[in-house]
Amino acid sequence: MRSIAGISNGAFRAAFVLFALFAPFSIAGMNFALGLAALAWTLWIIEQRGARVRPDALALASIALAAFALPSILLSENAARALNDWRSYWELSICFLVGASIARVRAREAAFWALAFSASVACVVAFIQRAGGLDAGPIHIGAAHRVGGTMFTMTFAGILYQLILFTGAVALAPRFSRWRWWLAAVVAMEFTALLLTMTRGAWVALFVGAAVLCMMVRRRAAFMATALALAVALLFSFVFARDQGRTIAVTELATRPADRNVGTRLVLWQISWDLFLQHPVFGVGMGDYTIEADRHLRGRKVLTTVDTHNVYLHLLATRGLVGFIPFVLYFVVLLRSLARVYARAGPSSVERYYAAGTVAVVAAILAGALTENNVDDSEVFMVFMFLVGIARSPLARGNPPAGG
Repeated sequence: MRSIAGISNGAFRAAFVLFALFAPFSIAGMNFALGLAALAWTLWIIEQRGARVRPDALALASIALAAFALPSILLSENAARALNDWRSYWELSICFLVGASIARVRAREAAFWALAFSASVACVVAFIQRAGGLDAGPIHIGAAHRVGGTMFTMTFAGILYQLILFTGAVALAPRFSRWRWWLAAVVAMEFTALLLTMTRGAWVALFVGAAVLCMMVRRRAAFMATALALAVALLFSFVFARDQGRTIAVTELATRPADRNVGTRLVLWQISWDLFLQHPVFGVGMGDYTIEADRHLRGRKVLTTVDTHNVYLHLLATRGLVGFIPFVLYFVVLLRSLARVYARAGPSSVERYYAAGTVAVVAAILAGALTENNVDDSEVFMVFMFLVGIARSPLARGNPPAGG
């Protein structure tokens, strides 16, 4: 009969690979894999009874983030919305606790390659969507102007820019030199699919992350790839990009006809800042943004009031400083832990490139948070924490990263 540790490790390995396979395709599949990993983590805790388990700063920071959001839940008129939004907070704790075991059970490389494969297939689905769709027996892929694979366009875009940065960093690692061209092809497919999502916020996030990656790895290939990608994105925005009759060319962002989405954001950002000034400590309540924003529109026209389209202003408006400060501290702790992995890793070790890629992803997430509420998008954030788990796993083992 297998030991509890053996069952736990096997469940972890299966969960990590399944999560990687489902990430670009299925939200339900990701949740299933996460549940399996949570079960594996529970079994591991049972097996560790009596052993001394050192608390981790990031786990504590994620728990504090969830705990300090409670006052804004209690203040909310819309309790159902508040509890749903709170889910993204405690998911941080779950994703970290299960993701930290990825190197311990020796599933890291298998999960990475599974993720690269599934992302490639997801991009092929996106290309078929843009080409007009496909009907072949049981396979039905509908046509789409803004591609999304099997997911919502914005979710697909949020996942893609993370995978581009992470896979691009790994492609630079000497250990994967024999696979470099294949990985470069994966990145090129992901980048093309990201362009076809027509999501400007994701483009901005990608290039902020790419700039950070270039500064960290200081490789000529990274600088050249980033410059080429920027040139292609600019050309695409000038010549080809059309979204529901609205140009998204860079030269026309500030000219007539007015951009409906940009106009909506400007109105909502002003409302959010006013709400924060009126309720600076606890905010208006985690579930009450739509209620309060509708009250403050005063005749101004917007497309939606579901959220602020800016994570920082949304947190300030709905959770006040009590919720905002733990959010900032969470990312400070996260970046410090990634910097620790990066500093302790050997110059040519894969751990250093995992860490550099994840720091770039953090930068991209924080940049994307300026125009989208991506932190409350649980699918995007589950992928984010999965990549964090890959990069931080040497710390979870309690041993310094290998230097070879």
